[in-house]
Amino acid sequence: MTSAVTHKEWSADSFDALDPAFVADPYPFYARLRAEAPVHFVASVGEWWITKYSYVKLALADRRLTTQREKVMAVVPRRGSGSCPWTPNMMELDPPEHDRVRSLVGKGFTREVVLRLQPRIEEIAHDLVDLVEGDWRMDVVADYAYPLPTFVLCELMGLPASEREQFREWTTRIHLKFDQAQPPEVRQQGEEAYDAAREYLSRAISERQIRPGADLISALLSAEDHGERLALPELLSNLTFFLYAGFETTARMISAGVYTLLSHPDQLALLRGHPELTQTAVEELLRYTSPGQRGMERWALTDLELGGKLIQKGDRLSVVLGAANRDPEVFPEPDRLDITRKHNPHLVFARGTHACLGSFLAITELEIAFSVLLRRLPRLELATPEPTWEPNTKLRGMAALHVRF
Repeated sequence: MTSAVTHKEWSADSFDALDPAFVADPYPFYARLRAEAPVHFVASVGEWWITKYSYVKLALADRRLTTQREKVMAVVPRRGSGSCPWTPNMMELDPPEHDRVRSLVGKGFTREVVLRLQPRIEEIAHDLVDLVEGDWRMDVVADYAYPLPTFVLCELMGLPASEREQFREWTTRIHLKFDQAQPPEVRQQGEEAYDAAREYLSRAISERQIRPGADLISALLSAEDHGERLALPELLSNLTFFLYAGFETTARMISAGVYTLLSHPDQLALLRGHPELTQTAVEELLRYTSPGQRGMERWALTDLELGGKLIQKGDRLSVVLGAANRDPEVFPEPDRLDITRKHNPHLVFARGTHACLGSFLAITELEIAFSVLLRRLPRLELATPEPTWEPNTKLRGMAALHVRF
């Protein structure tokens, strides 16, 4: 790990994604990058970072960029197992392959499915508060933020809730494999966790083939669109993606959102007094403390120019959503939390072809999570002044958040 420097001491040319000061608070660094080099090659991770909102929007829609690195470079084929060899998930595909898979997978994430699940989400939130209410204190991360979306995902996929700690261990490690700033041994541990999760879900698919149920896995096994159905490798790949993407970001957003509100007592008091602001508050919290700091990598299919920089064929790019969501050209006073903010076109769920399929579920979970917690625990306050942020440059989250009430 490099020695820490303040954001006032560095230039864009010396920016290092491994800097502890950046991990602790990336936003001052983002501001400098946006101003000095909104399209910048970050040598420490070997990719271009795009931090300006307008450039991020362009990149998300640019067909000269691909999420399929195989199109521009030779890669070692991923190994498979059993009857389900490895295959890309829908976020790793370009149209038209992406569109076909997304159409089929989307049948399990309709608004109607989420609305039917909503009462159960509320029940789970209340149950979790019941477990800690008599203790007068809790770790929001371990006791609330992770269990809530984990239980919801288990309900949705028909998986036993008793496996929730295993799921959390897998997903935390899997996400590190996508962070180019991590050491090789850490990324290898992520690969191993990915394989273990895959094997688990492969067994679950086999069980549903024999005994279908009222769950997402069974629904996707039978999903059909114009005669098309998901092949077993496609189903396995996308279910694995849901497992590590379906609750990790939501869990991080719950804990970061609670911390942000408790750190802004004026906004917390406003929300307590006007619960009808919950929807705009969730959107503002998503913008202000984006859980997914950088979106899925893209590779240049051809030489192209962006922001005055020449990006060559085969170069890797990251859209830095956390930076774009604080661009002053789009968001007045971007570093100020304002839960009444009306115009809030944040990019947390990306845009275009690869926009997040589970955004409505995530927002529903967040609205319920904050509403139940603030209603049930009116004296909620921080027990420690600052949390410890995890060393992950792609997903922003904390290891623990201790509160008392």
